[in-house]
Amino acid sequence: MQITPLLRALRAFPQPLRLAANALALGCALLIAPTMAAADVYPSKPISMVVPFPAGGATDAAARLVATHLGQVLGQPIAVDNVAGAGGAIAAQKTLRSAPDGYTILAGTVNDVVLAPITNPSAGYTFDNFTPIGAIGSTAFVMVANPKLPAQNIDELLAYVRKNPGKVNVGIPGVGTLQHVAASMLEQQAKLSWTTVPYKGAAPLNADLLGGQIDAAVVTLPSAVPYIKEGKFRSLGLMSQQRDEVNKDIATINEGREIKGFSTEAWLGLFAPAKLSPALGQKLNGALLQALAKPEVREGLGKLGFRTGVADTPTQFRQLIERDDARFRKATAGLKLDR
Repeated sequence: MQITPLLRALRAFPQPLRLAANALALGCALLIAPTMAAADVYPSKPISMVVPFPAGGATDAAARLVATHLGQVLGQPIAVDNVAGAGGAIAAQKTLRSAPDGYTILAGTVNDVVLAPITNPSAGYTFDNFTPIGAIGSTAFVMVANPKLPAQNIDELLAYVRKNPGKVNVGIPGVGTLQHVAASMLEQQAKLSWTTVPYKGAAPLNADLLGGQIDAAVVTLPSAVPYIKEGKFRSLGLMSQQRDEVNKDIATINEGREIKGFSTEAWLGLFAPAKLSPALGQKLNGALLQALAKPEVREGLGKLGFRTGVADTPTQFRQLIERDDARFRKATAGLKLDR
């Protein structure tokens, strides 16, 4: 906003009106100047990126990859702060307690931003308490099993569960997560029941699945791909309508005889507290898009199972979040998510 030309134009008005207009213009300038100045100098110190899962999982790996390159674009290092627990709600709450100055951002997922407030009203926030900056990417879930489980695909798993009631346990990376919702929806659609075992993130879940402490799990494709390729996990099916563009050898559960029309997808994106200034939001979004445009970032995210270009602008990202909020409020009604 150019204040000087505006003041020149106001000199043609009668003096009383001119004085009032001058005061208004000056007030606008005083309000705008600090915001513009803050955006111009941002960032002047290191930034903290809160990740709602333990170190070692695919979400953490993707967040760290983006943090490195986003920090290079912004000219300041970005430190990853892993804060696990309560389906990501603890990380979300920590972010919301921070100042809306762009120095604390959340590498948020559908779990902590959308599902945690729906499944746990005591979380004390909704997605409206955040400023969406932009999506990093999205990925589907995959049902995996320890190779010792006598099931080669989703049909064999469902048949085995029915023949062995109460014996099969399925791990999830937290109560109320989208993985939890997906496991419960699959139980409901298949008209059976297994024992659901919640963990605090993908890393400890994967460790127990590798060790045989649990039989199967619902995890993000990125966290499972390395183990599937090494033969340490057996894929029972991607929880998607289509196969992944990179990992085309992994079949979907919809390719079996019994399950049809089943699909879940999880996104990862950046958020700040709700009162972040529009100027800082635009600067962060622009920097994120620059980081995601780097070939090494796109390739790295692709290898982790993330599809980019999901919602580049804050407006597009907010629309995606609003759709998921409505979708999962409907999907979770009647599901047992207390175990």
